[in-house]
Parts: sequence; structure tokens; C-alpha cells
Amino acid sequence: MVARSRDVELQSLMSARMGAGDLKGAAKAASAFRNEFPNNPLGFILGSVLLLMQGETASALQLCDECLAKNPAEFGAHLQRAECLFALRRRDEAIAAAEAAAALTPEDPGALDAVATFLVFAADQKRALRYLDAAVQRAPKARDIRVRRAMVRRYVGDFSGADADYAAILADNPTDAEVLKARGELRTEPATNETIAQLEASLAQDATKDEDRIGLYFALAKACEDTGDYPASWRHLRAGNNLKRAGLSYRAANDTDMVERIMAGFPAALAPAVSSQLESPIFIVGLPRTGTTLIDRTLGSHSEVHSAGELGALTEAITEALSRIRPTAELSLAEFADLLPSADHELIAEEYLARARPWRGQKARFTDKQPPNFYYCGLIRRAFPGARIVHVTRHPLAAAHAIYKTLFNNAYPFSYDLNEIADFMIGYRKLMAHWHSVMPGQILDVAYEDMVTDQEATTRRLLDFCGLEFEAQCLDFHRNPASVMTASSVQVRQPLYESSLHRWREFSAELQPVRERLNLAGIAVD
Repeated sequence: MVARSRDVELQSLMSARMGAGDLKGAAKAASAFRNEFPNNPLGFILGSVLLLMQGETASALQLCDECLAKNPAEFGAHLQRAECLFALRRRDEAIAAAEAAAALTPEDPGALDAVATFLVFAADQKRALRYLDAAVQRAPKARDIRVRRAMVRRYVGDFSGADADYAAILADNPTDAEVLKARGELRTEPATNETIAQLEASLAQDATKDEDRIGLYFALAKACEDTGDYPASWRHLRAGNNLKRAGLSYRAANDTDMVERIMAGFPAALAPAVSSQLESPIFIVGLPRTGTTLIDRTLGSHSEVHSAGELGALTEAITEALSRIRPTAELSLAEFADLLPSADHELIAEEYLARARPWRGQKARFTDKQPPNFYYCGLIRRAFPGARIVHVTRHPLAAAHAIYKTLFNNAYPFSYDLNEIADFMIGYRKLMAHWHSVMPGQILDVAYEDMVTDQEATTRRLLDFCGLEFEAQCLDFHRNPASVMTASSVQVRQPLYESSLHRWREFSAELQPVRERLNLAGIAVD
């Protein structure tokens, strides 16, 4: 047997340690690789990746710089350097580093795609599109690159371009499940019989994976709803949700318990803490699919407001603050909720602004449209006394239907079972009522229905609450050119329409479990 060379041995060791989740062991193997093979970029790049995963960002960047000092034309080191710079919240430098990587391999479609993927993460969709255009030009049959370009085209509102990419892929593979679903989400006109037949043909294939089957069921549900075949729509919707729910380990009781613990930790007459923080972000909270993106786009159309999108910064900042209380513990949901009242609100504000900086823009104010931030209204009040909290509401059965017919991307595990949707809504409404009680006048409720039926008056009330002068362009939110990366990316580029307000009534009988559960909890449905 031929002995393996030392470099292959160390590479195998790094891979094995990473696969086992042993980051420190993998980092040790990477260090050994660098010592024995100082001119090989692999040890530096993987070492940097591992350090970044462990939060040692400055050291990760240093390894990239050491690698580039020896190998200035190493694509992977430049792109990893961009990742490190972005983690250090040096966004402009990170984008420059990614572009430096692309300049090294202008003819390599895979490298251009990798750069574009980073730029999407860095929220520079238009720059990402330029590299994706170049990648598609060099590899027009590369399916995954076209899928990515279609996604980014959708984010920036180029729906015809996205549709053209999907059509090109389907010309080679008419039953591509992911593409059929994505193309259906772009559609604003009723589906054709041909479209439905394509979806059904893809679903009928024995080799179709469960993940693809789920997407096809949701796509068929939308297509049948659009054509008015409501029984078929619900049949597909139920099949997709059941299959999705079967693969989750979600426990509704954990969410119910978290609400109770948060309410206990923030009792009546919650006084704002003394804070040196003068920033006044606008937090938009509520259930998903209730119009939060509509409110965000309306505010983001104002000359003084930048829409930062759905940020994870607040949860990250709170987690960081709680880690100072329990440095070595991995917190359960219950422990997380119990510790919230003890969190250092000044630290939360500082961490939040630092983490939000790459996305907040240059305007005086910015919005954070992360619906589940409703859990943290009490902490928001303490960390940012000048913040505005806008709570978007919707008819409970309309909200339940909108949630149930949406296939979310690794979020909202309660959304695939009607009883669990109802239980989550009960806890959410209970918590929001609590926040209104302990923070009177600090939260503005905006009903989606009011925004649709009385747009100007509702917009004026919204802007006034946020301390903003009325600007007519806020009524033309659909003309806002900024990227949209949520499930509402198609709808919010259209003027307001009332057809969605009462669509749920076509499924009133099917939604009866939600109605009954809400009624038992004392929540009026009609």
C-alpha cells in the first residue's frame, strides 16, 4: 500500500475534525498544515474560515493577509478576506476585497458566482447582478447560476428577467421542481393549464425528493387558488404542510411557555431605563405575512428613512448580552426568556447598532422589519428610549391563511399546522396586549386592512407616530427601487389591491380549527 503524503493526511484530518464539529481540532490541524506547507494557501484559508466560525475575526483576517503576502493572486484568500472584513463591519472594504477576487478570475463562471453570492449576503444586489450576468454569459447552461440570477432579479424587481431565466432552465428540464415553484411565485396572472400540468408532472416523478414535493404542493396550491379551484388548492396545501410538518421537531408548548416567562419578567408599569442612546430605529413587528413589508416599504420611501430589511441584529445583540451573564451555558428557550429582564440594555444598544451598521444605510433613520422582534418590545424600550415600535395587525383568519399557504425558508416552524398556528397567534396576541398595558402609548397598531382601504390617512398616522413629515412618495411605495428579499417581494412592487383582504373566506370551512381555538381563547374572529 502506498503511504499517503503528509499534505493529504493533514487535509483529511482537517476535514474529519470539521465534519465532527471539532473546530478547535480542525484549527490545530490547519496550523500544522501551515507550518509544514507555508506556501500552500489551503492551510491559511481553512484556518481563517475556522477562526471566523469561532468568532476570532481579527485573527481570521490576519491569516488571509499572510496568505496573500505569499500568494497575491489567490482567489479564495481574497474572497475569505471579504468575509472577514464584513464580519468586522467594514462593509465597503469587504466589497472591494470581493471585487479584487473577481478581477483575478474574470472568465471563471464559478468564481464569479461565488463573488455574487457574497455580494447578495452583503446586500449589494445590483453589483451581484453584474457578476451573475458575466457568469451566465460564460456558462449559459449552468442551472444553479441561472437560478441565483433569477433570485437576485426578483429581489431588485426585474420579474421579466427572472422569468426568462426560469424559462431557460425549464427548456432543458421541464419538471425542475425548484424552478417551477419559484416561477409560480413570480406570477401575478392566473396560472395556465399548461403550468398546472407541468407542476403535476414533476410531482408525479418517483425520484422527486420530499423537499421538492413540498415546494410543488405549495406551487400547485397557489396555481389552483389563482384559477378559482379552491378545493384543489386546499388539498395541495394540506399535503404540502403535512409533509413539511412531519420533518420538524417543533414543540408549540415551548413558544407558549416563552410568552408566559417574558410577561412575568416585565411586569406592569414598565419604566424606561436611563440610557445614553439617542438613536431612534423604527422596529416593525407582528406575525409574518400580515403586511410588515408593506409598512416597511412605505416608511422606506421617506427621504429620511432607510429600509434595512429583516435584521437578525437584535436577537444577536440580546444573545451577546445574555452570554455575559451565563458565559459558558447554552441556553434553553426558557432560560433565555428568564434572563431577558437582566440583560444589559446599554450593551444591547451598542451591539445592535454595530451589527446593524452594514445594512442601515446613510440616512438619519432606519427600519428593522423583523416580525418576531415582538418578543422584545420591553427590551427595545429600555435600550432605545427614542425608538418607535410599529405593530402590524391583520384579521386573524386572513393571517392564518396567509401563513399556512407560505413555505418559509428555515423560519416559523409553527406555520405548518392549523392548531399550532392558532396557539402561536394566541400567545403572540397575549404578549402584545401585555406590552400595550405596561408601555401605554409606546406601540402603534397599524391594521393591514386600514392600509389597503384608507392608505393616505393610515400613512399619515404612521409617519406622525414615527416623527416624520408626510411625503407623498410614501403612497407610491411600489415605485421604491430598493431590493426586497422577503416573501412579499412581488406583491409590494404593485399598487395596493383589495382582492387579498377577503380571499381567506373561500377557505372559511377549512380554517374552522383556527376559529374555534381563537374563540376559546377569547379572541374575536368576526
